[in-house]
Amino acid sequence: MKTVLGIGLMSGTSGDGVDSALVRFKKGKPELLATAFLPYPDHIRENVFLASLPDGTASLICRLNAELGKMFGEAAAQLCKKAKTPLKKIDFIGSHGQTIRHQPSANPVEISSTLQIGDGAEIARITGRTVVSDFRTADIAAGGQGAPLAPLAHHAMFADKKEDRVIHNLGGISNVTWLPAGGGLEDVRGFDTGPANMLIDLATAHFSKGKQVFDKDGKIALKGKLNAPLFDHCMKHPFFKRRPPKSTGREMFGKDYYDAVLEKFAQAPMADFLRTLCAVTAQSAVSQALAHFAPEKKVRWVVCGGGAFNKALMAELKERLKGRGQLALSSDLGFGEKSVEAVLMAVLAWRTLNGLPGNLPQVTGARSPALLGKISPA
Repeated sequence: MKTVLGIGLMSGTSGDGVDSALVRFKKGKPELLATAFLPYPDHIRENVFLASLPDGTASLICRLNAELGKMFGEAAAQLCKKAKTPLKKIDFIGSHGQTIRHQPSANPVEISSTLQIGDGAEIARITGRTVVSDFRTADIAAGGQGAPLAPLAHHAMFADKKEDRVIHNLGGISNVTWLPAGGGLEDVRGFDTGPANMLIDLATAHFSKGKQVFDKDGKIALKGKLNAPLFDHCMKHPFFKRRPPKSTGREMFGKDYYDAVLEKFAQAPMADFLRTLCAVTAQSAVSQALAHFAPEKKVRWVVCGGGAFNKALMAELKERLKGRGQLALSSDLGFGEKSVEAVLMAVLAWRTLNGLPGNLPQVTGARSPALLGKISPA
C-alpha cells in the first residue's frame, strides 16, 4: 500500500466546532501530522442544539445540513493552510458530521436510527477532494447500534504487543475501548459508559447563567466536594447496568435528564455539583470497564477527548484506578487529546476507500462487518 494523506473531521456531542486532523497513512498505519479547530459561530451552535430537540424542524435540519457541510469543508481548507500542505495533495477526507439524533435500540423488533448532518457533497465541492461521510448508518443497517466506531481505529492507533490498555474518550459522552496485549481486531471490545462533558457543560452554563459554557480545566469543580445524595441518584441510572453492546447520547443524558436531576438537587453549590458529575463520569467508566474487560488485571488507562483537560475529572479517575491502572494521556502515545476522534474519521475513510469494513460487530452488535460511509467524489 502506498503512502497517502487524509484529513479527518469531527464534531462531537458538545457541538462546539470542528476538530480536524491531517494524517499520513503508511501501510495502513496512521501518523498524525497536524491539527486545527474551527469553532462554531454562536448561531450555528444554538441551531445544532435546537435541531437536536425532539421538535427540531425539518426546515432547520435541512438548512443546517448544507451550512455545516460548508463549515466542515472550510475546516479542511484551513487545516491545509496551517500545515502548509496544498489541498490537491490530500487523497481523501473523512467526515463524521454533527450528530442530531442517535436512537439505537437493543430490541431487534424496534427500529434503530441515527442522524449526522454536514453534507459530504458540500465538503467535496469546497475542497475538491473525495469525501467519505455518514459512517454510522451502514452499521445500523447491519443490525448494530451505529456506535461506538472508535474501537477499531483505536486498535490502529494504540494497540501494544505487551501491554493491556483501556482507551477512554471523554467527549460529550464517555466511551471505553479494551485493547488486550498482542490482541487482534477480533479481541477488541468497547462501549459507551454514560455521560461526560455533556452534563458538566450543562451544569456550568446553568449555574453561571450562561456566562461560561464549560468549566475550563475543571477549576470550579476542583473547589468542590462530593455530594453523596446527588452521586447516588445519578449512579442509579439504568444505563450503567445494561450490558454491552450499548451506546448513548444527548437523547438519554442531555438537557431533559439534567433538568430532572437539577429539580432534585438545585440547592447544591455549583462547585459541589460539578465535582459530583466528574465523580459520576469517572466511577461509571472505571467500574464498568474493569468489570467487563479486566476484572483481575492491571491496565494502562489512556485518556483522550476534551475531558482530559478537566483536572477534577482526571483526579477522580486517578483515585478510582488506584492499584488497578496507570493513568496516561493519548498525547503520551503520539495523538493529542483533542485530535483522536478526528484521526478516527480519517482511519475509517481510509478503510472504506480500501474496501475494508469499519465496524466491529462484537462492539456495535451488528450481524456482520460493514463498509461504512457514503462517498462524495471529488
